[in-house]
Amino acid sequence: MADISASKELFYYWSDQVRLRNSHLLAESGHVETYRLRHNCTNYDELWKSSEVQALPDLERDRAVAIIKYECTAKVLQRRAVLLREQVAVVEASYREIDQEYSRLRRVLRALQESLFGKDQEVKQLQAQITALETENEALKAEAEQSKAYTELLEAFEKLQKDYTKVEKRKQQLATNNRSLGGRVAHTNRFRKERDEAQEILAEQQEQIAELQSYSRELEATNQRLTQQISRLKDR
Repeated sequence: MADISASKELFYYWSDQVRLRNSHLLAESGHVETYRLRHNCTNYDELWKSSEVQALPDLERDRAVAIIKYECTAKVLQRRAVLLREQVAVVEASYREIDQEYSRLRRVLRALQESLFGKDQEVKQLQAQITALETENEALKAEAEQSKAYTELLEAFEKLQKDYTKVEKRKQQLATNNRSLGGRVAHTNRFRKERDEAQEILAEQQEQIAELQSYSRELEATNQRLTQQISRLKDR
């Protein structure tokens, strides 16, 4: 196994172990809870229950489980976002086909088509736009969930740091052979460096979350506007 003392190597190692499955659930329209995706669409449970993980010391095991949870969550949400975006493309393609067909019928039927079917065709076009925007919004929510998952990982790391500090104090009280000061300082500096790196990544993720949430609100406002247009058309 990769050197578990290096955080980046641990991320790379467990990322390679993640496997996706149940693609039908990944592509399911509407909101699907992140924990359902993690448990049903990845090998998350097999990884954290594996003998390799369970054989680790307590703190290292908790750390490995936190990384496995993040990698499984990140990969499943990334894949779901891709699948939902593909659905958006399909819906948009269908909308273009409807628009082309409408233009053809308009040329053939002229005034008769306009009076009989014009309003219905406009409603269908607006409904297709709403469907595309709703699916796009769901994809953005999946990306925001990925950023939230990393925030949870950072919180888990901070808790592990506190637990590690308590264990070190206890070991210093009970140990008969004290470790050298240089060794302890080096060990502490390593954890500080990992913490600082994680905090930098968190800041970037939080900016991404803010951008995604802003874009999501814009999409919801557009959805509402299109829905109102459909309602007015139906009332004509």
